[in-house]
Amino acid sequence: MSLGAKIRDFRKERGITITQLAKKLDVSPSFLSAVERDIKKPSLIMLRKISSYLNISLAYLMTDSGNNTMTGEKLRAIRKSRGLSTEDLAELSEVPPEDIRNIEKNLIKPSLEHLEKLSTALNVTMRYFVERSPHGINLGDKIRALREKMEMSQAQLASAASISPGLVSQIENNITMPSLETLERIAECLDVETSYLLVDTNSNSQFLANLSPELVSLLNDPKVQAVLTAVRDLEPGELRFLLNFLEFFKLNRKLLS
Repeated sequence: MSLGAKIRDFRKERGITITQLAKKLDVSPSFLSAVERDIKKPSLIMLRKISSYLNISLAYLMTDSGNNTMTGEKLRAIRKSRGLSTEDLAELSEVPPEDIRNIEKNLIKPSLEHLEKLSTALNVTMRYFVERSPHGINLGDKIRALREKMEMSQAQLASAASISPGLVSQIENNITMPSLETLERIAECLDVETSYLLVDTNSNSQFLANLSPELVSLLNDPKVQAVLTAVRDLEPGELRFLLNFLEFFKLNRKLLS
């Protein structure tokens, strides 16, 4: 689903007309209509206003429909924490089990109707699936960290993104908020999704809150923490190998025992 379609769908769900939303945002209805039809792109500041007024996540608006991992991971985590199978959740929510499996595997993007039914069945708000953490997004620090990891200077990033080094410096110091087009170019140069720069990764409280008590207790075990510390230092290729091994173990544990 495109950015404009997301804004249009949530606006209609809230029962708000284009004229009413345009007045709240202090823009013309024609401009907002062009945004919803993906003819024009709003600035990042305008997107923040839209997300605030419609009470939806900026990260959700910015997340590519083909990379909607946030909802799938959250759905799978909370379903398992409730002790429900896919079929159990399908019966409770009246969402087909195949749709639930595809959402959890990030093969399809859930519709607003899906989210509403699933949130009711799991006794969570629909915002649980789409909202970011309440803590602020430190965009500048993320860009600086990624740039330094790639051993790029501010001048090199500026040249690659077709902006001035002064603008890069202002963005990294959180003095200036870049336009959406600029942010997309920066993300491309840093080889990350634009949504990654906007998603708050500082808080794990929501994730931990949905773990079972047994798993939380296990995570407090010093031996388990030692393993997690070791995993933290793995290279990407090594981590993929380990994850593949764990998946193999899960599928073949009966044969191995």
